[in-house]
Amino acid sequence: MGNVIVNNLSLALEPAKGNAGTAIAGQNKTVSSSSVALVATALNGATDYILWTNHDDAIFVTFDGTAATSSNGHKIAAGVSGEWSKATANAALAIRETTDARFQISEFQTK
Repeated sequence: MGNVIVNNLSLALEPAKGNAGTAIAGQNKTVSSSSVALVATALNGATDYILWTNHDDAIFVTFDGTAATSSNGHKIAAGVSGEWSKATANAALAIRETTDARFQISEFQTK
């Protein structure tokens, strides 16, 4: 078996904390039939990464400022989770594939 390199950012992250020192509440965004930003409210200054989960239906996502469409974007299936940097999260635009989907994010900072 060949060498395997694993880069697991989750081990170096903890929930981002606001000014009060408590974890920042997560965000839920409904992805519908128009291309929308996936970050509903500005991310906290302490946030370095987000953990996200796409619920309910597949979505298409772009990061280059162009509108997401069914023929322009990366397809993320329902039930898939991942991590993005703050800059990537702020750039993300999405549209649903068939029915409305709920996109949930939680903010994390490096330890």
